[in-house]
Amino acid sequence: MEHHKTAGPGARRHPRSPPPARPRPQSDPALRPASPHSSATARVEVRAAEPPEHVFRRLLGAYLGGAPEFLVHEAPSLRATTRGIVRTFARRTRQPEIVSDDGDAILLRDLAFDSPVPLERRLEQMGKQVIRFHQEAVASWAVLPFGEDDSWEHRDDEIDREAWYLERKARLRLGRAPPSLELWVVARSLERIADHAVILGEAGRRLAGLPHGEGPLATLGQFHAQAMEHLAGVLATGDEAGANELLDTGEALLASGRAISDRLLPAGPGAGLSPAAAAAVARILESIQRTVAYGQDVAQVVLDRTLDGAAVPTLVPAASGALPAR
Repeated sequence: MEHHKTAGPGARRHPRSPPPARPRPQSDPALRPASPHSSATARVEVRAAEPPEHVFRRLLGAYLGGAPEFLVHEAPSLRATTRGIVRTFARRTRQPEIVSDDGDAILLRDLAFDSPVPLERRLEQMGKQVIRFHQEAVASWAVLPFGEDDSWEHRDDEIDREAWYLERKARLRLGRAPPSLELWVVARSLERIADHAVILGEAGRRLAGLPHGEGPLATLGQFHAQAMEHLAGVLATGDEAGANELLDTGEALLASGRAISDRLLPAGPGAGLSPAAAAAVARILESIQRTVAYGQDVAQVVLDRTLDGAAVPTLVPAASGALPAR
């Protein structure tokens, strides 16, 4: 099962990582044009006793839908929790800033609504960032923990922010620029891959501290390095032959992952790993395999574009290799 973001009080990092929401302003009766502001303003009416994460999801839905302004209203006045969610939304997305606060309503506006930076360039940088994130997560298995316990979560926030921004811009460009939908798919896949870097950093560190846990780490590290080479290749290819070859490589890697699982996690009393170590190994393997699977999704996007006769620029120059010594 892939690593999903949740937003409830007992879930991972409430309310910092709610799942990218799907509701659009026109589909939610509490998201409607605000007057006297622009008809494009998304108005979020906070309902009585509404959970904070629901407010965040509706704001995020409006953001991904392309609204340039967001008006959050709560009667008779904004609660402290609602203000906190608004600040979290402004921090965890790119560009929206609070421009007015009238006690019962807060207005946010995208102050860089027409950013000239090409989406392709942003996607290239995001791909590099995700690969680096994964490499650092696995490299951390051999060193002492650094910083706060949720340091990987903060890094993941940065990639979420970029993924949501790209989805927003792709939404605004739909109907005008044909590559927009494909860019959205790639950005979403990279965001999910980054989620698995968090799991690798946390589960690998846990495994290294368990009895006999260090044994499987070398094999898992090698498998992860192959997955990163596959992802870097996918992001660098721009032709049909290359995409097909990488899809074949991805299938071979997924089969290899199943073989590694059979070898590291044998059934029966002589398995060798404690239940805790076996669970950590299984979680790491699953995350690496999900990373490969998302890479396959990106490779399929490249292949589909080439079969349609469209030119497909490479997304990221080849970017695998070892990290500098720490």
